[in-house]
Amino acid sequence: MNKEILDLVTKIFTFLKLEDYTKLTNILSMIEKEFPNYYKYFEKFKDKSMGEKASDILSNVFDSLTLGGSPLALLGKKAENEEKEKETISQKNILKNGIKGILKNYSDSSEEKRFLEFLSEKL
Repeated sequence: MNKEILDLVTKIFTFLKLEDYTKLTNILSMIEKEFPNYYKYFEKFKDKSMGEKASDILSNVFDSLTLGGSPLALLGKKAENEEKEKETISQKNILKNGIKGILKNYSDSSEEKRFLEFLSEKL
């Protein structure tokens, strides 16, 4: 795997680790089965540090806090979530375009090309 592809896939997995850890672990499980030669490069992303786990738990707790049956974070939180969703979609599109740019360089069907097509589809 060349450095350009390795860097792009590392960016994708870092993004998924921050935004959608469940999707990341599902993709890594599929890579382990379908692309075992590539899994060794990315298995480090499967581990979640204790700090990240604690952060996720605290985030869920704060999101569920209520006062008198009403959520503490009202419309501001909804607008913040909508903005974050737009940003996430934008970032996914940038990453997918990066994959498409690399795929233009492949004329033959290779394992690398199949791997990138798989990743683009799953992202």
